Amino acid sequence: MDHFPCSHALAAARERNLDFTSLCANYYKKEKLIDAYSVPIMPVGHPFSWVVPSDIASRVVLNPKSKRQSGRLLEGRHASSSERTTTQSCRRCGQSGHNSRRCSNPPMVNEGPSISVPDEYRRKCGICHSIGHNKQTCPEKDSTVE
Repeated sequence: MDHFPCSHALAAARERNLDFTSLCANYYKKEKLIDAYSVPIMPVGHPFSWVVPSDIASRVVLNPKSKRQSGRLLEGRHASSSERTTTQSCRRCGQSGHNSRRCSNPPMVNEGPSISVPDEYRRKCGICHSIGHNKQTCPEKDSTVE
């Protein structure tokens, strides 16, 4: 074997009274670890004390001319073939391609109840609980303020 054995291989070796180290690759053995660190490691010292050849020292290395823009990448991932692509649509004006926060178009005129949203899920007035207006524009606002 040329790798570290799994628990099943170790159990089989124990059952047959085999030496576990015969199943391991050489670089997992204790002797190889000792050999790797037996050679003295020489420190490189401070960069000012290094001896650099003149042809290398004469080269000028400049910083890159462009810098990567900070923030999240615009191209994140590729959609899989099973995913559907959807386009944004604005709740305020009804156009696609933007949302209501970034909308600069005039709001669309609401002509009656919405067909796509049932009445029980539409926003209601906080005073009279009817659809079509809010607390600020409620006709019953003045009678309840007393």
